[in-house]
Amino acid sequence: MIQHNKWRVVDSKNIADINIEIYGKNEEDLFKNILQAFTEVITKIDSIKEKEELSLKITGKNLEELILNFIDQLIYLKDASFMLFRNGKFKLMFTKEGYSLFALLTGQKITNGLPIKTDIKALTLHKFKVVKLKNKFKVSLVFDI
Repeated sequence: MIQHNKWRVVDSKNIADINIEIYGKNEEDLFKNILQAFTEVITKIDSIKEKEELSLKITGKNLEELILNFIDQLIYLKDASFMLFRNGKFKLMFTKEGYSLFALLTGQKITNGLPIKTDIKALTLHKFKVVKLKNKFKVSLVFDI
């Protein structure tokens, strides 16, 4: 089992998916750790250079939908723009319509020299769960690889 202090691989025995738990001391920290876990599944995050910046605004009716939309956007950026991100700054806003996430991501385009471990094709809803614990947030998710 791969384990970091901010996220851990729960199950990777199935060659088609990987089950991960990601933690954050608050919502913004949770999104940063989701970003880094996403990138680490694909490549060694230390190999990503912070060459380019990208600003994003993601919305959702609740925290669960916001996380789903954020990960969908990361997958889209990887597939359409060949971008992977190493780091990000996140600001969460709550309105009567729901949640808005403002993110400034730093990373680089996927190049031939970047070591790719696997590809994340999608986020499944199987085992997807967001929980507020006593002093942190936890999201459980499964990536289709």
